Amino acid sequence: MANHVYFNIDLSLDAGQTALVEKLGESCAEEQGEMKWLSYEVQNLPIYPVPYKEDDWYSWGCEQMGAKWVQVDDWNEHYISGHSAWSPPIPFITNLIQYIYEQVGGMPTAKMTYEDEFRNFIGKCEVWIDTDVGSGEVNWDYEDVDGEELNVAMEEWSGWDTSSEEFDWWDLTKAKNGEEYSPQEVIDEMVYGFFEDGKVKVRHD
Repeated sequence: MANHVYFNIDLSLDAGQTALVEKLGESCAEEQGEMKWLSYEVQNLPIYPVPYKEDDWYSWGCEQMGAKWVQVDDWNEHYISGHSAWSPPIPFITNLIQYIYEQVGGMPTAKMTYEDEFRNFIGKCEVWIDTDVGSGEVNWDYEDVDGEELNVAMEEWSGWDTSSEEFDWWDLTKAKNGEEYSPQEVIDEMVYGFFEDGKVKVRHD
């Protein structure tokens, strides 16, 4: 079973672009179960250079969306969130931004944060239209952090040994400064801080 990579995408769009994104979401939304909650079949969107191929779904997904499957759970004109298999869906969001630009113009941009469900890695990505090339092509930049780097930074600050059989992520544990913290809360704040400023560091005194 694939590790889930949870992602959150913030879109920066003008009025014409938001209308298009809203229509795209409506076009791929499907009701599920008795509660009729919505899921979004994003592989069916018209944003990809190569249309969806059901008989080659694995390779198509990896090439066009960045993962063999992408599950979107929340979609509106400014925000998309969900999870994907093994890797973040960077091609999905670059294809979306390129499509928006080609359909209605303007300068659409997106920022995505993502994290492996076991924190094997976390990362952030920015996507924009590069008008310096003339016709306007999508460009992107991303930064990954290995989960071990997070653990090492926390261990150096706290003196904890996360490999110890006695270590518990949820227990209040005394750090080198004499204060007690929940290791899980410490590393959670490290992750969210990285999403904000791109720095791997402990966010406690």
